[in-house]
Amino acid sequence: MSRFTRSRGKILLHLDNTELELFTRSVNELLDLLDDGAVEQAEPDDGDDPFAMWERSFGTQPGIEDDLPDDERDPITERMFPSAYPDDPEAASDFARFTEAAQRSAKIADACTVLDDLDSLRGGTTRIAPDHIDAWLKTLNNLRLALSVVLGISDEVSNHEAAQRPDEDPRAWLYTYYGWLGWMLESLLESVMAPE
Repeated sequence: MSRFTRSRGKILLHLDNTELELFTRSVNELLDLLDDGAVEQAEPDDGDDPFAMWERSFGTQPGIEDDLPDDERDPITERMFPSAYPDDPEAASDFARFTEAAQRSAKIADACTVLDDLDSLRGGTTRIAPDHIDAWLKTLNNLRLALSVVLGISDEVSNHEAAQRPDEDPRAWLYTYYGWLGWMLESLLESVMAPE
């Protein structure tokens, strides 16, 4: 059964083959989602021209959607990168322009760390290095955020409604997976906080 455990000060992850395949696919899909909105890093070589670099820092950045009307924004992007200034679209756009690329890069790096750990899983178990735990917590949370949009979960009421979907509704299975991710997050937190 999937879970995190603590043994002799080490955090261990246990997954069966089906869980490993499903979870690996989910993290890869999260990476695809984050990469689709990532800002291209390739830039012209300006040599030592500080004005060109300064001008570029104020240019538009493709992939950041804060200039789009609310009804055209991707709802998953909206949930993962919420507006810092919901009542001030101009300030929100400026804030996103200077922060969202770095936030995306950090989320991508965290997801890649998780994939590396999953790749080292042998016999259903792998060790999670202490400096990887934060990446795991954030990636599990990001997967739940993305699924919450698909499931229409925004509060306790909508969470309860999502849980009541009939088995023939395809989203019923997604809700089960959403719950599994929450259980994994809780399991990791409990393992981290367990006494030595």
